[in-house]
Amino acid sequence: MKNTVNQLIVAVISYVTEHGGYVTKTKLLKLLYLFDIEFYRAHGTTFTGFQWKYFHLGPWTGEFDPLLAGLVSQGNIVERASERSEFDTKFLLPGERVDLKKPFDNYRDEAILKSILDIWGPSTTGEILDHVYFRTEPMEYGVRNEKLDFSRILPDVPGIYKRSASNKTPKEIKALRKEFSQKPRLARPSFEFTPPRYDDEFLLAIDKLDSGKL
Repeated sequence: MKNTVNQLIVAVISYVTEHGGYVTKTKLLKLLYLFDIEFYRAHGTTFTGFQWKYFHLGPWTGEFDPLLAGLVSQGNIVERASERSEFDTKFLLPGERVDLKKPFDNYRDEAILKSILDIWGPSTTGEILDHVYFRTEPMEYGVRNEKLDFSRILPDVPGIYKRSASNKTPKEIKALRKEFSQKPRLARPSFEFTPPRYDDEFLLAIDKLDSGKL
């Protein structure tokens, strides 16, 4: 397993499963897409070199399936069937652990991948699908069955913060601070997050994506 993309795939599976998440074929593909998004944002090119296109529920590439099948046949990835009989989903596990730093020659790129996996590794496939479909630039401007345009991604250029002068005298600033400190603070409203509910039809559709039975 010398190819850096192969190392990337097994490293992603290793990290997500070690941190309590699960990996399926569909979820893995979307995690790779999200990494390519942020890698492109930093470098102006994707890491995988995949030819991503707008297909069904989101980004897809024809290079993924043969690559995954090769890693499974070589024992680098282990497939485990779902314990729920109504689903044909297979979960992916590493045949042998690969560290996140293995595919990279610098810490910056490793940090990009880690930030993606820390956010989306614990998420469900449905939550990731919702994000990549509606909140990533190539998909926002994408045309169904056409190649995705990564040049739509805005570069990550942080602005330099400069605090403007207030033109207040030290005496005026002191008086304003005193006035502000004496004002009663409003109670912060509390909000209760209601997690999304996915019905059996949605779960079966996800299962079909993972099993390749479309």
